[in-house]
Amino acid sequence: MSEFLTIDTTQGIFKEERIEPLALYDEYHPALKMKLEEYNTPLPNTPLETLIKRMVMTMKLYGGIGLSANQCGFKHRVFVMGAGEEYVAFFNPKVVKTEGEKHMEEGCLSFPFLGLHITRPAEIWVEYQDFNGEKREAHFSGITARCFLHELDHMNGIVYTSRAKPLALKMSMKKRQKYINLIHKQQRAVVNKQKRSEEHTSELQSHL
Repeated sequence: MSEFLTIDTTQGIFKEERIEPLALYDEYHPALKMKLEEYNTPLPNTPLETLIKRMVMTMKLYGGIGLSANQCGFKHRVFVMGAGEEYVAFFNPKVVKTEGEKHMEEGCLSFPFLGLHITRPAEIWVEYQDFNGEKREAHFSGITARCFLHELDHMNGIVYTSRAKPLALKMSMKKRQKYINLIHKQQRAVVNKQKRSEEHTSELQSHL
């Protein structure tokens, strides 16, 4: 299908085109609160092809399944979504119908280690333009629907923390901070262990 982009990083495509990952904005960056305007430049075009490849590369680097352009500082109304080696670029996406509700956990690359239970539609029917500018329709459910809605929120300047219940958000933030503190503690332990090992080695060498 024309909307799928197959990116084979094992063949050195990015290296040959000198493509590098994009900077990923964190939760404090104002770009995440920016609503993106419709993308009206004719598709396909080379600059957007490069941007999409870099977005996919960035998403894979951080282990995500979706990434919106404004998470990397770009104002184009597009996000990428996918897994493995198959990714879809969604330009000017819209939800035309929803059905049911589902409450489940989701995360965000801009909010590392923060899992929040969010209620979203269980099934969605959508419209969008693919990488070639063709209008498409699709039906999604499960994690695919959730990812689509999460990225669509990003393009409307909405972050998922605003959809969480206040008490649940507070508890999840505390849980995340404990996890981050644990990581820092483990990192310091590794550094101190390495330092002691180097000092011990240096002491032994001084007696040779």
